[in-house]
Amino acid sequence: MSEQSPTQRILELTKPLAVIDVQSTGLDTDTARIVKLTVLKLNPDGTEHSRSVIVNPQVPIPPGASQVHGLTDLDVQEKPVFGAYAMALAAHLEGCDFAGFGIERFGLPLLLAEFDRNGVDFSMEGRAVLDAMTVFHRLEPRNLDSAYRRFVGGDRPVSGDEVLPARNILSIIQGEVASDPSLPLEPKALSDWAKGIDSSTAIDDEAKFVWGEDGDALVNFGKHRGERLVDVALDDKGYIDWISKSSEFGQDTRKIAEDALDGYLPERG
Repeated sequence: MSEQSPTQRILELTKPLAVIDVQSTGLDTDTARIVKLTVLKLNPDGTEHSRSVIVNPQVPIPPGASQVHGLTDLDVQEKPVFGAYAMALAAHLEGCDFAGFGIERFGLPLLLAEFDRNGVDFSMEGRAVLDAMTVFHRLEPRNLDSAYRRFVGGDRPVSGDEVLPARNILSIIQGEVASDPSLPLEPKALSDWAKGIDSSTAIDDEAKFVWGEDGDALVNFGKHRGERLVDVALDDKGYIDWISKSSEFGQDTRKIAEDALDGYLPERG
């Protein structure tokens, strides 16, 4: 048999492959809830079945999440909850392998958590999990040498010059900026872009607190994501106190939490 050309190479399936895309209320799989779920099921015979549903997560959708997937609390308020689909979805995924982008870190753990919350027994035993992001990173290594080759060109110079490693990094950053005219040129703006921070809504450098649509300061992470800071400071002082004292957060984030405990809230200028 002749070898397949790159354009002819396709996945060889022995069981259905369910490609899933999950949109949610946040990135913490312990507290996030699914807002939209799309499943593309590819069978070994080449036939496909696809379905996409929007669900009511029964928790507020933070503005930052809405900016990603475009869904707000108003969009989901009349939609069924995940539990309405859980049993049928589990049956539809029976015998399937899984695929997705970043599925191992987020999409799949969140889906399994939703099944568990709704009392649906769903086993991953015997299933392959194909993460397109993992394959991509293997094909395109994410390290200093590969970054230099892509954004500067050639092999990264190595010498006894103590300053050369720092110059190499600067060359990479300059090459990154030059490669895409849409990238911000100011260091703080570029840093925010790289972290996915919207500077127009972020209150602190890490966007742990953001401005809501009504001008309220909102918690933007963890179990209280999407809740008003004033409410969390009253109802869960221990949580805000932890933020104010934890080295996990930057100084400005801790200061906002400390002030909130004393009754002083950020004011939008």
